[in-house]
Amino acid sequence: MCTRAGETHVTTESPERCATASIASSMAFSADPRGAEDDEEDETVLGSVKRVTPKVLKKLVKEQKLYNTPELNDKLYLHYHGFQCIEGLDAWTGLRALWLEGNGFDKIDGLSCLKELRCLYLHQNCIKKIENLECCPKLSNLQFANNQIKRLEGLSGLTRLSNLNLGNNQLTTAEDIRHLLACPEISVLDLQNNSLADVAVLDVLEALPCLAVLQLNGNPVVSKIPQYRRTVISRCKSLTYLDDRPVFEDERLTVEAWAIGGLPAERAERRRQREEKDAAHRRNIEYMQNLMAGGKKAREERERKEREEGEGMADEGEEGEEGEEGERPKGPAAVGQRKKEAAEPAGESEGDMYARALRAVEAKRAELLEKAKQRKADAVAAGEEEAVEEVAAAGPPAATAPRSTFQEKSAAQLVEELGDTAEEAEGQVPGLQAAAPPAGGSANLEDLD
Repeated sequence: MCTRAGETHVTTESPERCATASIASSMAFSADPRGAEDDEEDETVLGSVKRVTPKVLKKLVKEQKLYNTPELNDKLYLHYHGFQCIEGLDAWTGLRALWLEGNGFDKIDGLSCLKELRCLYLHQNCIKKIENLECCPKLSNLQFANNQIKRLEGLSGLTRLSNLNLGNNQLTTAEDIRHLLACPEISVLDLQNNSLADVAVLDVLEALPCLAVLQLNGNPVVSKIPQYRRTVISRCKSLTYLDDRPVFEDERLTVEAWAIGGLPAERAERRRQREEKDAAHRRNIEYMQNLMAGGKKAREERERKEREEGEGMADEGEEGEEGEEGERPKGPAAVGQRKKEAAEPAGESEGDMYARALRAVEAKRAELLEKAKQRKADAVAAGEEEAVEEVAAAGPPAATAPRSTFQEKSAAQLVEELGDTAEEAEGQVPGLQAAAPPAGGSANLEDLD
């Protein structure tokens, strides 16, 4: 009986001849290109064991929009694909971050060419032992959460390791984590949800000089350590974050006081901190008040200076006005100024205005009459009778208008029209004086005759 291509036949051929035929048939099947491709597809997608093949990497490069040249890439995502072996990464020598979580790895291997690797994510796998990491001396971030690690080892060559996540593993005693002392640069350590029940783990944690963040909740040892938070903070001097909340400076001072003198010392330290904060608050308030007072004083000083400067400028203006009055301008400008002063005299009554106007009229009339007499005398002396008749016919100029014309105008208008003439007349005829106006505040122009 011979079996070939899934069929069972009864044959009379010798066993050697039957075996030769079976080998030839299998070789012919494997030589078929399409059959080989189908086998690879079944192996990488549908098979029970998925492998990191060049075809898979090519597909991932396209999906993740990476460089086609493996050496140029510094990150690669191989997470949640169900791979069971780390392989095919020899050409990816430039990788600095590699995501391998959510697969079925039970062994760390295949990283010998990744000399530049900084971050390695291997959580949610089936790893039981940390090994083969000496080839990646620049590792600073290792994620081993949710694995089956029972004892720490294989970390002695990682001198730059600063972040180590070992949560949800199977660590139980202080000896299981003592290998942490081989990595003195560790600053972030996650040991939550293990089976640590040995109080001696505090000795190991205390010996880590750079430990700043510690996650220890979820372990039986938490309930075995009296005053758990105070004890851990007091023994780990560089700790800044413990479990679910940060460690502030005030808390550290109170814990150190508690470690020395118990609860009374802790209460005294809290009281001292409270008084110090109140004093600082008062200093801040006083400082703000001093600032406000200084600003107010500076503002008042500035306003005082501005006020003094304004008063000085006003005094200079008054002195200038007095000088202008002492040196009265001449010409058209002087006429306009005198008209304005006559139109708005300070404290001048209506009677005074009429009196000044009448004085101006009489002075102008006397001046014109004198000029007319002089012209007439000159004309007679020269024998110019015709000129004398013309002068007589012309009569007094417009300034000697009928009195009815002046009666129709107000005192202000008369002052404005004849103010200049009054001043000139007073200067030329010193003896000319007008009678005081009646008590009613108005003068009768008919009495001038």
